[in-house]
Amino acid sequence: MDFSFGREHRLTRQRDIARLLREGERLEGRLFSFRVRKKGDPTPRLLAVVGKKVGKAVVRNRVKRGIREGFRLNKELFTYLDVAVIAKPGAASLRPGEIAQEWVREFKEVYDGTGDPSHAGGLRAEEGGT
Repeated sequence: MDFSFGREHRLTRQRDIARLLREGERLEGRLFSFRVRKKGDPTPRLLAVVGKKVGKAVVRNRVKRGIREGFRLNKELFTYLDVAVIAKPGAASLRPGEIAQEWVREFKEVYDGTGDPSHAGGLRAEEGGT
């Protein structure tokens, strides 16, 4: 198993990011929101979004590191997927080691793997989530 987080696993092109945010399945967890889009390539890609509401730069960077760490250690869950992990302000209260575990746990709770938004668990923004 490859535990690296190389360039091929990062969503960096504006066109790809816009497509994921526009077309991706929207899922809501307690501390993280997700956008998930199936694709033809088996290489999983991640976009970590941590806004200023989460905290100052040091806190935001710590949360981003935790998001990347969770992705790096659990890549097999994200095969054939582009995933955006969007941190909510409550994520800043987690200890550094908990961030990776918590967002992956929330992802497993809300994503059922079908790619069909009507089948996924969790609370959707369209149903009154945040």
